Amino acid sequence: MAEERLITESMRAQVGRQINSKVVRIDQRMVDQYLEATGDPNPVWRDKAAAIQAGYGDVPVPPGLLTTMQMEGDSPSLHMPEQAHLGGAVDGGGEWEFIHPVYVGDVISVSRKLSEIKERQGKLGGMILNSFEVTYLNQRSVLVTKSRWTTVRYSTEK
Repeated sequence: MAEERLITESMRAQVGRQINSKVVRIDQRMVDQYLEATGDPNPVWRDKAAAIQAGYGDVPVPPGLLTTMQMEGDSPSLHMPEQAHLGGAVDGGGEWEFIHPVYVGDVISVSRKLSEIKERQGKLGGMILNSFEVTYLNQRSVLVTKSRWTTVRYSTEK
């Protein structure tokens, strides 16, 4: 008996395509909320003198703020209806490259594309691994950050 595949042709057709994009203006409120949530005490994110001493031209935004889903436009699951029948996604790991500092007032254009889709069998059954590439450009079209990360989705069908 042939093994049933979870990945459909419509899912494969999404590889290499932009899944979603979002434009975000970085404001002080976002930064303050991020710092409060993370408890990050680094004075570079709050004090201009500390930022300049650290080599910045002004107070930069903590790079971790760019890793939040609010920057990317929610979970990729919401933008991939062909996988709606699958269970929720879990983080399969990723990597980030912070290329240039981001400052309050910057307008960041975020673009996420599906770079690869794989199917594997796990202890819970069939799973799909979706790999994404995300680029972050500032208002001057300068690449400030890029990331590559994977989600793991398990089939809930029996």
